[in-house]
Amino acid sequence: MLISGKIAKIKEITEHILNVVLVKTRNKKPYFVSLMFYYQLADVVKEHYLVDDFVKIWFRIRSNRRELPNNEEKFYTDVIGEGIVLVRREGEDIKPLYSEYGMKIKNQYVFEKTGEIVEKHTIKKAIQDSQSAD
Repeated sequence: MLISGKIAKIKEITEHILNVVLVKTRNKKPYFVSLMFYYQLADVVKEHYLVDDFVKIWFRIRSNRRELPNNEEKFYTDVIGEGIVLVRREGEDIKPLYSEYGMKIKNQYVFEKTGEIVEKHTIKKAIQDSQSAD
């Protein structure tokens, strides 16, 4: 699944778990969506993303069952980030990337001043990068 929004807060939960809160609007009213990033992808977010960046995040939903002391069960649901790409940043000109035929390339962006492609960060790439750094 995919969500886009402006980063309102980045909070380190533990050394390996990061909480990213997006602010979105509906009917001109703001609301928040909290996503969790783990291990290598959490490190990527810490290194490359800032509060107020507008991003697209690919995510999955995971629920866990917990048994309470009174034997009642309760479910907790996490929204887990699996990929992220920068769409807009204050002071940077970031534009969609177009093919040689003038067609917009889905989920790809470029820094207009430098021509550098904005990297889409994924779990797979983050793991590969961390293994090659070792």
